Amino acid sequence: MRKLTCALLCLLMILSTAFCLTACKSRTDEMADQEIYTEKQMNKMKNKVIKCINEQDKEGLKKLFSKDAQKHIEDLDGKLDQLIVTFDGNKIESEQGSGTDFEGSTDAQPLHIYGDYVLKLSNGKEYTLFISFCDRDDENPDKKGLIQIDLRTFSKEETPKGFHGGVYKDDYALSVHTLENAQ
Repeated sequence: MRKLTCALLCLLMILSTAFCLTACKSRTDEMADQEIYTEKQMNKMKNKVIKCINEQDKEGLKKLFSKDAQKHIEDLDGKLDQLIVTFDGNKIESEQGSGTDFEGSTDAQPLHIYGDYVLKLSNGKEYTLFISFCDRDDENPDKKGLIQIDLRTFSKEETPKGFHGGVYKDDYALSVHTLENAQ
């Protein structure tokens, strides 16, 4: 009887260890899948934003913003005009991201995705572009879409001391910062 109890105890320990190890692995896999998913979604959104800017497509850019953001961004049409005019016909030739971040998950919505990019323009200038959007929100579908575009018409090296941008990552905003208005 004692041997049987000991054998059952050992079997239970082996099974529980195996269960814990597979559970940890699946959580790690889930997080990796989430990172891949958010990176893919950010690339899609970034490419749409850049395409609209390069084509000077104000209406296309406006449609990328969530319905809720369209209601809450004061003078959105004027700010979209300002954004497009800022490029002065120069095309974005390349972009380099410094990373994508996210809050939420497919299980715990809403899922917000954030990214920032250094843009190289056809005239040789560098701008910095911050994008924030809500990818999923089943309970509030009007909140799905772009939340924020923040453009800085200067490189990171040229950023004025003490400049912090002006908006928080979940604020509805469309901002264009120049060296003149950033100081």
